[in-house]
Amino acid sequence: MCGILGTVYDRQVPTEWLDLRPLQHRGPDAQNSLVQGTAHLGHTRLSIIDLASGAQPMSDVYKRATIVFNGEIYNHAALRRELEGAGHHFATRSDTEVILAAYLEWGVPGFARLRGMYALALYDRRKRSTVLARDPFGIKPLFWTQTPQRLHFASELGALLSLAGHQPDLDLTSVLETLAHRYAYGTHTLYQGVQRLEPGTALIVADRLDMARSVRFVDLTQEVERHRQELGYGVRRIPAGEVEARVADSVSHHTIADVPLGCFLSGGLDSSVVAQRLSADCAGPLRAYSVGFQGAQSEVSELPHARVVAAAIGAELQEVEVGPADFADLAPVLSGSPNGPFADPADVAMLKLSLAAACDVKVVLSGEGGDEAFAGYPKYAADRYAGLLGPAMKLARAPLGRRGRLGIAADALAEPRRAVRWMRWFENDAAPAPLVSALLAEGAQPRRALSWVEDRVARYPAGWSDLQRMQVLDLESWLPNNLLHRGDYTTMQASIEQRVPMLDLSLTPWAVALPDHEKLSGLRGKMPVRRAFAHHLPKQVLERPKSGFRLPLGEWLRSDPGLRAMAHDHLLTPGARLRGWLGGQDLERLLSPQALATTGGAKLAWTALCLELWLGAAQPQPVTA
Repeated sequence: MCGILGTVYDRQVPTEWLDLRPLQHRGPDAQNSLVQGTAHLGHTRLSIIDLASGAQPMSDVYKRATIVFNGEIYNHAALRRELEGAGHHFATRSDTEVILAAYLEWGVPGFARLRGMYALALYDRRKRSTVLARDPFGIKPLFWTQTPQRLHFASELGALLSLAGHQPDLDLTSVLETLAHRYAYGTHTLYQGVQRLEPGTALIVADRLDMARSVRFVDLTQEVERHRQELGYGVRRIPAGEVEARVADSVSHHTIADVPLGCFLSGGLDSSVVAQRLSADCAGPLRAYSVGFQGAQSEVSELPHARVVAAAIGAELQEVEVGPADFADLAPVLSGSPNGPFADPADVAMLKLSLAAACDVKVVLSGEGGDEAFAGYPKYAADRYAGLLGPAMKLARAPLGRRGRLGIAADALAEPRRAVRWMRWFENDAAPAPLVSALLAEGAQPRRALSWVEDRVARYPAGWSDLQRMQVLDLESWLPNNLLHRGDYTTMQASIEQRVPMLDLSLTPWAVALPDHEKLSGLRGKMPVRRAFAHHLPKQVLERPKSGFRLPLGEWLRSDPGLRAMAHDHLLTPGARLRGWLGGQDLERLLSPQALATTGGAKLAWTALCLELWLGAAQPQPVTA
C-alpha cells in the first residue's frame, strides 16, 4: 500500500519539484519521483513485499516502461513464472515488477490477469504514452483532472488539488448526492472537473492530452454472467465445501506479505469468517482488533460477539475503546481537509482502530464486501416482496416516516420503480432539509444520480434476477465510492494497509452468480457462508442479524464539554461556511438538546459538523447563497 501522484504534460516536462508531502502518511517508508518522457511520476512507499528492492518509481530491466503503483498483487508469483517462460527477466521479488512485465507482454488487457487491488500509473517509452489503471472493484482510489497542458493524478483529492495548484469550484450536485445518498455517483467527485477513475478501467494518454481515451479491461457484469452461464440454471445445492474452498483460497492469497498482519474483528459473520481462515493458517495467535464505545451500555456493542469469536478461534483480541474525546480529536483529521467530509460516525471508530493496529502490524484484513457478494444486507431479502407489499407500504410510509428499519423498508418498498427503490434503501436520513433546499436552489441536479443508476441497471443482462442486479449495482457504486473509499482513507491515515478478501475476481462474481434460493432463505441472507462455516464458528455468530456501529453520539454532543464546544465553535460562529446555505437559527436548532436527544437528530448535527470542517478546508472563502 502506497500513495501515487504525478503529472502528464502536453510537451516537455518542466524542471519543477514534485511535492510528495501530502501523501507521506500513505508511504512513510520512502518517497521518490522520476521524470520519464512527458510524465513526472511520484511515489510514497509503505513497504509490504520485497522490502529491500521494491522501491518505486520502478522500470523493467530493459527500461521500456516505468511504473508507480499503490496496492498488492496476490498472484504475482504465478504470473512471474509464466512471464519468465515467455522470456521476461526480473531484477526484484516485487509484485510491482510483475505488473510491468504483464503490461509489456499483454498490454492493457493484461491488467485483467492481476488478482489484487491496485491503482497505477506507468509510462511506456515504446509508445510514448502514459497509462493510468484501477482494480476492478475500485478498492484503491485514483483521482485525476486535466487542463489543456497538463493531466494530474493522485491517490487522494487533497494531494491532487495541491498538485494542480488551484482550488476548483464545488460540484454542488455531488455535494447534494453526498448528503442524500452518502456519496457521489459514477466518476464525479465533490469538485468540478475532478474525476475518479472508474474501476476496471485504464486511461491512456498518448502524445496529445486531448486524445486521452478510456479502455475497460474488466467488466464485473461480464464476469458475473460468465459464472452464471457456467453454473447453469438448475436448482442444485452448491456444496458447502466449494464455498469454503473459494473463501479460504481468497483469504490465503490475501496473506502474502513480508511484514506482520492482523485483522479487524467485529463479531459479524464476514469478519469472523476471515478471522477464522486466517487463524487456521497462522503459525501463532492471530492479532485481532475490535472497537467498543464509552458509555454505550444501552447500545448494541460489538465487543461481546468479537470476544466469543476470538475465544473460539484462539485469536489474541485487542479491544479499542472510543469516546467523545476521540470524536473531538479525530473528526478534524478526517473531515478537516479537501478529502472530506467523512460524516459517518463509524469512520472515527475505524481511524482509532487503525491507529491501534498500526502499533503492531502493517496489514489488516477485513470482511468488507461480503454483504455485496453473498447478499447479506436485509434489503436484498426484503426487496423480493416489493410487488406484494408495495400497496400496503404506500399507506404505511407517511405515518412511519423513515424511522427505524421498518420505516426505511416502507419508504423503499412503496416505490414501484426499481432504480428509485434501490437507491432509497441506503438513502441518508442525516441530510439537513434546509441545506438540501439551498443546494437545489443553487442548481444542484437531483436527477443526475438516478440517471446513472437507470443507465447502469439497463445494461444488466435480461436473464438476471433483481437480486443479482442489486448486488452488482452495489459493487459498482456503494462499495467503491463509499465503503472502500472510506476504508482506504481511514486506514491510510494510520499508515496501514487494509485488504478485503471477500472482493476477489475468483470469488465475488461467482458468489453473485449463485441462484437467489442459494443466497436467501426468508429474510436471511448469506446462506452459503452460514452453511460453509457452520462447523468453524459459534452458533450465535452464524445466527446474528446484520447490525452496524451503534454509539451514544447524541449524548456525547449534549454532555461532553470538549465535543460540545467543538461543535458549537464550528457551527455557531458567525464565520461558519454553512451560514451561506443555512440560517443561524437552523444551525442552533441542530445543536439543541431536543434535537440531539434522538438518533436522527444526532446524525443530522454530526453531518453538519463534518460538512463545516470540510468546507473550511475546501473553500477558503465563505459559501454564499
